[in-house]
Amino acid sequence: MKKLLFVLAAGLFGFTANAQDLPKPSPLAKIEQTVGLTTIAMEYSRPSKKGRTIFGELVPFDEVWRLGANASTKITTSSDIKIQGKELKAGTYSVLATPNKDIWTLVFNTDLELRGTGNYDAKKNVLEVKTKVVITEETVESFTISINIVTHQSALLSFAWDNTKVDFAIGVETNKIAEENIQAALKKGEDLDQVYYRAASFYYNTLGDDKKALTNITKGLNVKQGHALQFLRAQILFDQGHKEEAIKYAKKAVKLAEEAGSKGWADYIQGTIDSWEK
Repeated sequence: MKKLLFVLAAGLFGFTANAQDLPKPSPLAKIEQTVGLTTIAMEYSRPSKKGRTIFGELVPFDEVWRLGANASTKITTSSDIKIQGKELKAGTYSVLATPNKDIWTLVFNTDLELRGTGNYDAKKNVLEVKTKVVITEETVESFTISINIVTHQSALLSFAWDNTKVDFAIGVETNKIAEENIQAALKKGEDLDQVYYRAASFYYNTLGDDKKALTNITKGLNVKQGHALQFLRAQILFDQGHKEEAIKYAKKAVKLAEEAGSKGWADYIQGTIDSWEK
């Protein structure tokens, strides 16, 4: 009986130990941001200030730092990007920093197993960039990585802790990727009217290129008459100051939308015509 109770107690203790889940002093964080057509994701652990002086004491100046706590910080980018104007190929990398009171150095390393800096090998770095330090009035309690000021071709990669903040410029080749996607879709040859519509919308709304937009609209309408293409043509013409011509094509778009059973589109286009006619 005693032996049985011992076995049960041992089993219960083992289960409890294995099932134990406790909070970490530096919890894991993940961020993901789409910049244009590129997805940039980062995974890192967030130590807190807890009344300590961070840079120059807890994190020494001029020494390589894991950029957080626990395992090294990781970055994954779905396509090639530029950081501070220097190219970083698509993939996943460990990110480490060497803080200084004036300048931070950031490196991207191919060793994804780093937990600290003990096995750090600078020969595995694929990129090194630098930026100036900004001292802020606001105190950031927990180490924070963020991606801010996002446009379709750029963003800022920011690191903030205590009263220190550093920003690194990110650049992406969105226009090049978009052009490649358009050509690939045209080569595939499926739903070409929609392909031309999306291309025209990109040229008009993103690049402000009316000429290329109208060229793609014409090609799309030669494939299939559609309300979306006709209405986009009308919008471009109206913005160019050709009001009467714009209304003519918009009315045609309403008719096409009604024939297609797209009442929502028809009502929206008609509402636009009403506002143009005022």
